[in-house]
Amino acid sequence: MSSCSRALPPTLAALGVAALVSLPGQARAEDDAFAMSVGVSVSVSFGQKLAFGLGADLRATFLMDGTFAGVFDSGHMGFGPFAQATWLDFSAGRFAIGSHGGGDTSGNSDQVVACSIAGELGWTYRTRISDEFPAQHGLHVGAMASLFEPVVVDFSARAVIPVSGELYVPEGMFGMGVRANRPFGERSHAIDGRPLRTADGVVLPPVLGLGPAASRPARLDRATRAALAGAWLDSARAECGSIPAFLALARDLAAVGAPASLVARALGALGDEVRHTARCSEIASELAGWRLRPALLPPPAARDADRQAALVRMALEAWHDGCLGEGAAAARARRSLAAARDEGVRVALGEIARDEALHAELGWRVLAYCLAEGGREVREAVGDAMTGPAPAPPADDAEVEGERKKVQAFGRLRRAEADAAWDETWAAARRDGERMLVAA
Repeated sequence: MSSCSRALPPTLAALGVAALVSLPGQARAEDDAFAMSVGVSVSVSFGQKLAFGLGADLRATFLMDGTFAGVFDSGHMGFGPFAQATWLDFSAGRFAIGSHGGGDTSGNSDQVVACSIAGELGWTYRTRISDEFPAQHGLHVGAMASLFEPVVVDFSARAVIPVSGELYVPEGMFGMGVRANRPFGERSHAIDGRPLRTADGVVLPPVLGLGPAASRPARLDRATRAALAGAWLDSARAECGSIPAFLALARDLAAVGAPASLVARALGALGDEVRHTARCSEIASELAGWRLRPALLPPPAARDADRQAALVRMALEAWHDGCLGEGAAAARARRSLAAARDEGVRVALGEIARDEALHAELGWRVLAYCLAEGGREVREAVGDAMTGPAPAPPADDAEVEGERKKVQAFGRLRRAEADAAWDETWAAARRDGERMLVAA
């Protein structure tokens, strides 16, 4: 075996680990015009020679608005380049580059399983296997379907039409794998509490699948169970994103000279979010039958030009993320708890309702501090935010599909109830905020 062939297995293994853990980094919680997706797979090839493969796939997608033939979702269809590397039978490598295009089909209202479909066209090169099978170039064509719940699973069918060498026998490949994030971008998600804001916008952590888990013995049909698992996994991701968000808040409060009590409360809220993440992940895992955990992201870098700029930014974030966001999260949890029947869900919602109310109170305290320290500039910025048009409720894909009583028993609200919790929080916060501005 050549030195190149010996180096290929550990290289592919490292690529696989990077694809599932490091490379995705973070998934945007808001729609974007560009998406990155990585995955690993196993495959079987036939035609010239039966071979088994271990591969890695990287693709970029430029997203487009609109729909196509009533099948693909608005904003979740697109095209872009892809690159693949596959280790064949421990002795050779197959590499492919080209273009892919397609979209999510989950906008179809009567569809049970959320998925995407993509076609591929490109060039491929297979290294030498033996004297009988020398290196060969070929035309790559393929199709891939990705199922989204509870993790992204790929099913692929690909073919190679040789254009060099002596054996012009086409080859076929079938594969199955897992993907760190969706090929055509992450969906918008409701943010339960304080979001993680970076220079690129609000982000959510990627999810790691850590092996089989004991399935919750609930009498749920398959579609409802999958939808509930996905909803609780979204909550776990949002709660996990709040951990570095509170760490950044504690750092920024210390940097502007805020009282130690405020810094300590921000760090205490961080600990609350750790518990919330664990509770939500446990419920999602038991519903999915697979251990699912969001990956912890680092806090965003400090980016304020000076203390005054930090006070303005922190005041606006305290209003949007604390007074409104965490206040609404507490209101949603209280409404969910009233109809929940599953014991584990009730425990989780009880903790979330209590803690998010405390986090909202912390937001009001941070806002009061920034108003006192920042002067007119902070007051005007906050006043514009409070007196402007009412912000829209946090985005959510859709209500959890399934029998209403069973969905409510597992702590998920109807969209109308979630919107009512937001409207209730907005009205009360605006009234209290205007009083605070007058006092300031």
